[in-house]
Amino acid sequence: MNVFQSLAISLGTILLLSGILVTANAQPKVLTFLTLDPIPSEVASGDEVSFTGTLTTGSGAGLAGMTIRIIEESPTESIVLATAVTDENGAYAATWNAELKDPQRDRIMTIIAAFAGQDKYSAAKTGTTGLTVAIQKMKVVFTFDKRTYFSGDVATFTIKFSSPVGLPIAPESIRAIYDGRTVNLTRQSEGVYIYKTPALTPPTHTLQIIAEKHGYKLFNDATTITVFARQVLPTIRLDFSWSPKPVMQGTAASFALAFADINNVVAPFVNYDFVIKKGKESVLDLKGEQTLNGTAVYTHTFADVGKYKVTVKINGMGQAPDLTPITQSFDFDIDVIKAAAFSVKVKAMQKGDALRIAFRNPTLATTSVYTLHLIFEDPSKVKVRAPSGWELGTDADAIVLTTGNSPIEPGKDLRLRIKAQGTVDSFDWKAMDKFGNELKSGTAKVRQIKLR
Repeated sequence: MNVFQSLAISLGTILLLSGILVTANAQPKVLTFLTLDPIPSEVASGDEVSFTGTLTTGSGAGLAGMTIRIIEESPTESIVLATAVTDENGAYAATWNAELKDPQRDRIMTIIAAFAGQDKYSAAKTGTTGLTVAIQKMKVVFTFDKRTYFSGDVATFTIKFSSPVGLPIAPESIRAIYDGRTVNLTRQSEGVYIYKTPALTPPTHTLQIIAEKHGYKLFNDATTITVFARQVLPTIRLDFSWSPKPVMQGTAASFALAFADINNVVAPFVNYDFVIKKGKESVLDLKGEQTLNGTAVYTHTFADVGKYKVTVKINGMGQAPDLTPITQSFDFDIDVIKAAAFSVKVKAMQKGDALRIAFRNPTLATTSVYTLHLIFEDPSKVKVRAPSGWELGTDADAIVLTTGNSPIEPGKDLRLRIKAQGTVDSFDWKAMDKFGNELKSGTAKVRQIKLR
């Protein structure tokens, strides 16, 4: 055998052995499975969205210490909304404060959870789930300093801006147009502005408001007042109010009327029509109503949500044969909204002897929380610190937190710090309104965070 043949055989043997070694050292990655629990289909801008799920192997074993990303996918880009690290069971939890991209459009999102993989484990991602961050509707209320204006009077318009649940908001830009001319508003407090007109002349004057705020639809509406020439004619003044505010679908609303003459003296005998309409459809039509003491009260339950108009039309004042015909009409706009179901959200986690609990009142809730009951298996092993504005007490086996002027308002939360002896797996809780009525109760599981 010559040298070249020997060398070729040796090299071939080395390459063959090398291939065997490479094949023997290559290890297949463990297949992983990732889940994303259901999330709300629609939230408001500013709401906190929670993402939870698990990362496991094919045999169902949880993978700890792995980074999970929550991603918004679109045809043009992928945006990481939040990240989380799995615990010893492969579970993860992340939160994201919902926000809009375009302040004038809903954000319609496609969400996935993704695991990038590691040397030993394959990458994984979940299927897509939809989420809409909805633009809220700005609530604007115009009020006036008088019921009736005559030539020479000065009118004061008060404009109040609020969220759908009545919390004051400050628009980022406001334009006021009075009778076609841009004017300046005077800020009174958060979300409250006034405008004082020049001396009024008949017949009408209009104030238009255009307001913008991130996360809210553009507001563009106007209100018009009628100005009467001063003359000695019989005139009725109407004091009109209703409760509750806001008016809820399916809940009885009470309307109170009080009539007076031009000198604000009670007008005991007034004949009038009382009509409630939704668009052109009458939902209540009372003709020829007559007061004997200048006041009247009506109760009506609205079957549907939407905008309604209440009209009180004056037909005359006095009694026959001295009945004085009068033609006056008063219109009032009523917004009937759908009652939101109360759904307090509770989160709890423990790290060592430190227990953290967060109670959140949803943005669309219609009432505030004034009392909380916490029931632990052994209350002697927990020490609760009362937040500012809240008082601590006990009731039987419950730890009671109460407040008179610092409630958990809609869209707000209350965070508690508790020192616990041993591990707290769960606790029962109740939330109540200012009258002691139970709003919601449940059992909260405590997420354990291991010390490292």
